[in-house]
Amino acid sequence: MDSELIKTVFKEVSTSLNEIYSKRKRTLFFQKIMWFIAGIYFLLMLLNLGLAYFPVVKLDFLNQFQATVQNPYGNTYPIIILVILLYPALFLFTNAFKKYAEKEQTTITKMVKMLFPKVDFAQGMLAPVKEIEHSKIFAWVNKRTTIVSYGLLRGSVDDRIVHIADIGFIQENTANKLTNGLMIVPGLNLLVILWDYALKNIYTNKTTDNVQYTFRGMFGWLQYPKKLHGHTVILTNNQKLKLDRLASFSFKEEQKVLLEDVRFTNKFVVYSTDQVEARYILSTALMERILALEEKFNRAILLSFHNEKMYLAVENTHGLFSFPSGKLDDIAIIEELANDIETALKTAEILKAS
Repeated sequence: MDSELIKTVFKEVSTSLNEIYSKRKRTLFFQKIMWFIAGIYFLLMLLNLGLAYFPVVKLDFLNQFQATVQNPYGNTYPIIILVILLYPALFLFTNAFKKYAEKEQTTITKMVKMLFPKVDFAQGMLAPVKEIEHSKIFAWVNKRTTIVSYGLLRGSVDDRIVHIADIGFIQENTANKLTNGLMIVPGLNLLVILWDYALKNIYTNKTTDNVQYTFRGMFGWLQYPKKLHGHTVILTNNQKLKLDRLASFSFKEEQKVLLEDVRFTNKFVVYSTDQVEARYILSTALMERILALEEKFNRAILLSFHNEKMYLAVENTHGLFSFPSGKLDDIAIIEELANDIETALKTAEILKAS
């Protein structure tokens, strides 16, 4: 990417970036207040429940709020006060978040169009749910999974159309299944809500819409030039991904593909429904290009080949078409966006080695 163009874009949007930083700071302030009030509410509910089951436990500071014959609703007063306080906090947060999100979207759109004038880019589009499901990359994604789209880009490289989306979703993976199990246990469910929602949203630097995702980042796809009979999935070689894939029971027909390239197998693990086809796809040249692609992104990448398409997923905690936490006064923000989009568009080039 032309460094002069990046400098021009940075100069053009620097005022907007500072404004976005201020709006996000305000949004996070109200977010923390809102969830602090909600956290106190859940804590009081938990204490009331605990005192009901364990009456021998005495907490002096709660005595004035205990239900008595003279005042049977005494223990509800703090909760009522917190609910009343929650409404203005929610209003202030919602208003601040709306202004922040609108400014971020218009600035991202401007940056993308300046950096890549030949691509089609739109925000507010529906998520490519079918493609995500068909990719077989995500072990727990199914028709019931709610997938949020933060933008969709389409460009052409070597006469191949490349689609790139910024998506976020919550998978019903092993960790979330355990959490859901705890949610049916009285008392423990309040603890889970207190931790998973209130405390996480208080201590994070992410906006609340981005806290719970099990995956947030780039998802792309393009046409594969050869007919495929099965699917081949290339995952980062880590235990969590392998455990999730095994525990989902959705890929019983898959087999692990053993490859001889040590550099590749140290980084990736490959599963396929057709061992011969997997080795046919993963030529030595293609494996080299995949390693180079991961190095270029400087993040873990996931790929698959299915339905005559190649799919790519790259996790990015703040998203492709959103800004990272912290100050936005560094040109590296523009460089990262330009690098990620340019690298994703050039995935078409790795198919030359297939």
